[in-house]
Amino acid sequence: MANHVTQGAVTRLATRTGTRTEADIQTDIQTVLVSGDLNLDPNDVPKLEEPTGDGTRRRVDVSICHAVIEVKKNLSNRGARVAAEAQLAGYLKTKHAQHDRRFVGILTDGIDWLLYDYLDDGTADGAVVEVARLANDGDADRLVVWLEAILVSDTGIKPTPTEIEQRLGATSPGHLLDFRELSVIYEANKTNPEVAVKRDLWAKLLKTAFGSAFEDDSAIFINHTLLVLTAEIIAHAVVNVDVSAASNISAVDLVEGTEFKKAIIHGVVEADFFDWVAAVPGGEQFIRALADRISRFDWDKVEHDVLKHLYESVITQAERARLGEYYTPDWLADRVVNATVTDPANQRVLDPACGSGTFLFHAVRAHLDAAEKAGLTPGEAVGYATHHVFGMDIHPVSVTLARVTYLLAITKTRLEAADRPEITVPVYLGDSLQWEQNRDLFTRENAVSISTSSDELAGQGGGTLGDDDLVFPAALVQDADYFDRLVTEMADAAIDPSPNTRYRTLSTAVFNRLKVPDEHRDVLKETFATMRDLAMSGRNHIWGYYVRNLIRPIWLAQPANKVDVLIGNPPWLRYSKMTPAMKDRYKALAKPRNLLTGGLGASGRDLSTLFVTRTIEKYLKDDGDFAFVMPHGTLTRLPHTGFRTGNWSSAQTGPLTVAFGTTWDLTNTPTGFPMVSCVISGTATIPPVAMNNTVEKWSSTLKTSDVTWDEAKATFTVTTGDLTALDAGDDLPVSPYKKKFRQGAILVPRVLVTAEDAPASSGLGAGAGRRLVRSRRSTNEKPPWKNVDGIREPVEIKHVHPVHLGETIAPYRALDPILGVLPLGTTKLLTQTQISAEPGLSSWWSKAEAKWAENKVKNDDSDLLTRIDFHGQLEAQLPIAVHRVVYTKAGSSLTAARVEDDTAVIDHKLYWAPVTTVAEGRYLAGILNSETLLVRVTPLQAVGLFGPRDFDKNVFYVNFGPYDSTDADHQTLVGLVQQAETTAAAVKAEPTFQRTRTAIRKALTDAGLAQQIEAAVAKILPVITA
Repeated sequence: MANHVTQGAVTRLATRTGTRTEADIQTDIQTVLVSGDLNLDPNDVPKLEEPTGDGTRRRVDVSICHAVIEVKKNLSNRGARVAAEAQLAGYLKTKHAQHDRRFVGILTDGIDWLLYDYLDDGTADGAVVEVARLANDGDADRLVVWLEAILVSDTGIKPTPTEIEQRLGATSPGHLLDFRELSVIYEANKTNPEVAVKRDLWAKLLKTAFGSAFEDDSAIFINHTLLVLTAEIIAHAVVNVDVSAASNISAVDLVEGTEFKKAIIHGVVEADFFDWVAAVPGGEQFIRALADRISRFDWDKVEHDVLKHLYESVITQAERARLGEYYTPDWLADRVVNATVTDPANQRVLDPACGSGTFLFHAVRAHLDAAEKAGLTPGEAVGYATHHVFGMDIHPVSVTLARVTYLLAITKTRLEAADRPEITVPVYLGDSLQWEQNRDLFTRENAVSISTSSDELAGQGGGTLGDDDLVFPAALVQDADYFDRLVTEMADAAIDPSPNTRYRTLSTAVFNRLKVPDEHRDVLKETFATMRDLAMSGRNHIWGYYVRNLIRPIWLAQPANKVDVLIGNPPWLRYSKMTPAMKDRYKALAKPRNLLTGGLGASGRDLSTLFVTRTIEKYLKDDGDFAFVMPHGTLTRLPHTGFRTGNWSSAQTGPLTVAFGTTWDLTNTPTGFPMVSCVISGTATIPPVAMNNTVEKWSSTLKTSDVTWDEAKATFTVTTGDLTALDAGDDLPVSPYKKKFRQGAILVPRVLVTAEDAPASSGLGAGAGRRLVRSRRSTNEKPPWKNVDGIREPVEIKHVHPVHLGETIAPYRALDPILGVLPLGTTKLLTQTQISAEPGLSSWWSKAEAKWAENKVKNDDSDLLTRIDFHGQLEAQLPIAVHRVVYTKAGSSLTAARVEDDTAVIDHKLYWAPVTTVAEGRYLAGILNSETLLVRVTPLQAVGLFGPRDFDKNVFYVNFGPYDSTDADHQTLVGLVQQAETTAAAVKAEPTFQRTRTAIRKALTDAGLAQQIEAAVAKILPVITA
């Protein structure tokens, strides 16, 4: 908490009055800097009106550390601000020239605080670029933390999640300055061959990991580089290596892990995709400045999941959501390890999708404890753990974070033990799925091959890396430690700086030293020649790192190396987000493993079930155990029927079966995931045992997922309950209406296709047969579409259609639709030629197509017309029926109504079907709106974060029959629904659709109609039995 002196000064700064002068503001800023617990060095006290020392009469308002602060009375005056920015640029240029280091500028009037970096734009004084800003609202602690993150003056900071976010997170001024500086360094060196090849390899791996959700963007590469550099520096700091500016450690030492090599600790920090910074101009200075900032934390007090917090504070939530990146909460990883790693003294464990290493941490701790209880010394226990707990991930940033987490699990005390042996932290960059096993890694008999060219799985944008493969005899892969030494020495020899040294001389020395058998030398000589060529072209020893890691999945898949336990949280990559090549490979792997069941093909599935099946097949011993965190739909949804059988055998795979064990339903627990989840477990054994619908239901009163099990356990209860699973092949009773209903069209992005009437800009009007409309905007819009300018055009009335969304439907009543500009003919969508013949529509649509092309995801090659007719869901509505029934796709309550409008289009948030008569429509509306149906269909719904959510066509697994005009029960229901429609129509529309729905339901209850309709529906619907 700020003291009263600091708080008083901040309060005054936050108050703009006509009597306050710039001198008053300067004084209060000085007070904040001196009294604000910034832990300033005596040499860094703030100086007011400091002469610039450049031979001019210019004075810096406030000078402190490596920052200059320019004070103005009121920055709301744009002219004053522009002039102040010019002054600031001159000061920064002078300071940099005088001190040969980077200075930053702050411009403030006490209320608005703007942080600037210097830009050399070729002019006399240069310019400044705004990096961050803060509005002073009188919160002294907030302003002091913001200033400290810039000045980097405090020491002994405990690295809690809050402190990490405030000082290193994506919105912190420190991170924003680092990102900008690293961006400048990258832009100046991106054509450097070594930098280019490392970025290409990075992009290739992430494309394989995330499919089309990943975009090869410089900003992401720079953020990942910054993350890895930070993590590698933290790895040094947590073992008491001095990384401050006062130390002698070099940037190269930090990125290559020299101190770890001296301590015979391998695999923590090594040359990788991100060490390019140390080899380019300006990089050494950048890394040392970053290390000095990291040194300000007290790493003796580090929490083991600090790297997870670091990642989540730097990579924005939106970016993580797009890639499906959500790390497992500590309490859950703890419980999964506790339940599965039951005999650590005798079990080898692998997390094949280790992320930041949360599961690894708990598995390592379990093995260390078991080893020490068995009588091993702490040093010996370290050697034991590193030979029994393994991690693998295809994300290079995750691998770095997990390695540091592994180190934290071992602890500094154990690493310092006199009898601690030479160790390698066994966390590898690798493709656990082995997507490319048959086509890429075994392209030659008895050899493994690593491609140096673009990967087909990465699709477009993988990059061109090289022309030849790196080939190694398969026999040499069997001994992983030997293979690592071989590849490392070959890579080091390949970068020999002497261009005239014959490659045969270099390679023979390596082969002799490592006693490579004669029968393998010819293949290795070819590989060394390729490595030498890559090195001579500037694309150097990254290949040693790359090869050593990618070979590991093959090594772990050898029968002698398979593990006793598989644990983790596999990737939840949706099929729709895979690249075309990945989709083909997915289907090729999934089909023979019985994962494409129910006649649904691959759509609606994700990678998680194939990942589990494939990793069990590759890495788990017979009778080995597994436990994975999975999407909740794995337990109940139709597409996962084959997976739930536990029988994944085929002629291609051979025997591949598991006996599923206890399942945890995590619906009512906080996990931080974007969807509800579960934990599945079992044993690799014959015969298969299918997943049981009786589960453990875990419930907690926790408000956050970010806690340890010790903190969380008192909030948990675990009970037994049943789930209802939809299985392909079951003889499920289905209503005949299931085939008649269809999902509406995907009319997004809304800004391009939905509209509202626009005010006339003149008295001339839109012209006969036309309607002046503009894009309909909403607060629900997301980037990039929320930032796209709308369209405003007079459009032919016949092309301005009413559109019903989920929000325009209430019980028994269609509310006012919105408008849509849609190129519809009578029976088909209009062609581009036909659109061109309609001037108003053509003008709107050409602008819409242009905005779509400019802002859609890079790997989407569709035009807008194709997009809105996805799966033919728009054209299927043509010709538009006069009588239709619609119901909401999702929600806490079913909502249905009749639509009588042969011009209205139905959006994808609704399902629709034509009906032949008004009576049939009322029959369906009565059933679909009923609580009776909702209760019976709830067990079949997909579960969302807020409970059962998606209805989809599950409503029709309650087998009600077609409307029969001669059936007395049907007639009773139709009559009651007619009254309900009259009652609903009389209810005044509320400001929101939710309140309108509530008002209608209340009116129906008050009139006694709701109860009568429920009774009538109960007579018609059959009862579902689980």
